[in-house]
Amino acid sequence: MDNIQYDVAEVLSTDLTYKYSTTAADRGLFQIIARSITEHTKTDNYTVRPMSLNNIKIPVVGEIILVCQTVKRTTQKLNDTNKDKSWYYVQTLGLQTGVNNNKSTGASWTSEEHNQINNQEHPAGKTFVEQKISSLQPFEGDHIWQGRFGNSIRFGSTISTIPEDNYYHKAPTWSGDVNGDPIIILANGQENLDKKEFVVEDINKDNSSIYLTSTQSIPIVLGSEKEPNSLTGCITTRGHESKYQDSQLLAVSDRIILKARTDLAVIDSPLGIVLNSTGEIKLGSEDATESMVHGDVLLSILQNIINQLRTNVKAGSATGTFINLDYSDEAQKQLQELLSSKYFINKNTY
Repeated sequence: MDNIQYDVAEVLSTDLTYKYSTTAADRGLFQIIARSITEHTKTDNYTVRPMSLNNIKIPVVGEIILVCQTVKRTTQKLNDTNKDKSWYYVQTLGLQTGVNNNKSTGASWTSEEHNQINNQEHPAGKTFVEQKISSLQPFEGDHIWQGRFGNSIRFGSTISTIPEDNYYHKAPTWSGDVNGDPIIILANGQENLDKKEFVVEDINKDNSSIYLTSTQSIPIVLGSEKEPNSLTGCITTRGHESKYQDSQLLAVSDRIILKARTDLAVIDSPLGIVLNSTGEIKLGSEDATESMVHGDVLLSILQNIINQLRTNVKAGSATGTFINLDYSDEAQKQLQELLSSKYFINKNTY
């Protein structure tokens, strides 16, 4: 067959892109209608399918795409006819340097079409919302995936020394001592600025995020800015949440739910587990009302009762003690097992 042919085209329609049918599955999923903006092909409107179904970024109406024509699925021997070829979209061109969209509506229109529809609205789709979305600040060596709506995955690293010549518009929010140590940041719902100004992930401000670190410190705030609830370092001197520099997984959102569907939910640590809250901690169910006992207070109360039972009892002019103190002696021994050396709660009274 002939060599692969490349072209640049405008997306005209996605009316059939998001529908499923056995016919669509047979002819090719996620197809769009496009038109060349060059003179490299004589075809007017043509159908274009994605180059790969494993990494899909479907363009919106009005975007300009790089396409190529090459072999399509067939069980017959290939020949040089167009029946054995198909168009595939390779990449959306960032002509408008936009993260949300890169519409260049009308690039393929004829003069007559411009006169007929130039004053009409040209939406990018039926449900697509055009927004001002800032691009992430890149750092040398980064591999960044950015969604259209302020969601991203950064495969980045420590930038231990920031050049002083404004080489980077913004500095990273993470820090470390060794240049090149890896970090992965998955963020959703970022701050967006005017004039396409770069932004950097912020664990305290993004809607939700997950950080996988190696040696970086992350400036996370436990509790809130008005009511912080930082780790105190009583278990480990390296425990402060924003200064820790070994590998860690940090996940932040307005709500976090972890569910094990058929087996155990396990939190495991050789050092300690901290349930940290400025509010209530419920065990068993959200509407639990039975208060937990303060062990040290209970120990003191029970010790006082035993001591009282062992004091002399006065009846008239006679004094004495209980004839049988076996039970109080046994209770005294059991008090030594009342307090746990492993599980602790913060003393909090009404």
